Amino acid sequence: MSGDPFQVRFHSKLGVVIYDPLTQMSIAKEQVRLFKITSMSMTTFRRDIVNKDLGVGEPDVMQESANAVDAYRVARQGKVKPYCISCRRHFGSVDFSICTECTAVRCTCGTCGCVARKRKAA
Repeated sequence: MSGDPFQVRFHSKLGVVIYDPLTQMSIAKEQVRLFKITSMSMTTFRRDIVNKDLGVGEPDVMQESANAVDAYRVARQGKVKPYCISCRRHFGSVDFSICTECTAVRCTCGTCGCVARKRKAA
């Protein structure tokens, strides 16, 4: 995971989270956007509150999250546009989740790779 452009960390209340510099667009300096492995979704938090409990997790806890981190890696590096095909919002500027069906980014408007596949099939 060391070659990734994002950091996988552990938070005492949130569990395993991903800090990705690409997702920090359009947020205030005092905020931070983190991807929560437990819910497979991106959420914005106050930086000072989250940072005090952020650290390195136990190896076994981090290993349990390896599949979810891989899903994030695939969605991030996927051959999809960096913005929603429906509402055109850039994924770096909104909180989003990852679809468990297609492992693509799901925008807050509900659009994911499943919608794109359905359009191509029609």
